[in-house]
Amino acid sequence: MELREFEKIFKEHHPHCLAFATHYIGDPLNAEEVVQIVFTQLWEKRGSIAITGSVKSYLFTAIRNTAISQWRKQQVRSGKETDFGQLQNATAENNVQARELERMLHQALEKLPERCREVFVLSRQQHLKYAEIATVMDISIKTVENQMGKALKILHGELKEYLPLVLLYWLS
Repeated sequence: MELREFEKIFKEHHPHCLAFATHYIGDPLNAEEVVQIVFTQLWEKRGSIAITGSVKSYLFTAIRNTAISQWRKQQVRSGKETDFGQLQNATAENNVQARELERMLHQALEKLPERCREVFVLSRQQHLKYAEIATVMDISIKTVENQMGKALKILHGELKEYLPLVLLYWLS
């Protein structure tokens, strides 16, 4: 598509496209934006677009699809903004709880036998696999499994009133 052909399409169809978009969307500013997007894409993709039917039908379909796409993006954006606002409110409250929970966890960890604590820290804080822990500590994988089971049992007893939070925060 040459520049002259594009200009002809633009001049001939822009007013109709704008009227259609305004009617379809209901907001003149958003309608203008959608029409601009459609004509910009038409120009940018002119080498790969082959309009086989009516240019007007093609443009109206493109406007409808673009409007739907823009609406979906706006819904996602609005949802994320709402989620972020709720997250900020919850975060302040959760920070206090998290600090208390962390304090309780450290106290509970101090009650673990040394080897048990080492295995637990390597697994849950350093994110090592049992085989890696066995290599680092020069013990068998079975010993790692036993020590981990022992650590979890002791921590469960120490933190049972906090357990749902601990599972989310630390043990997973």
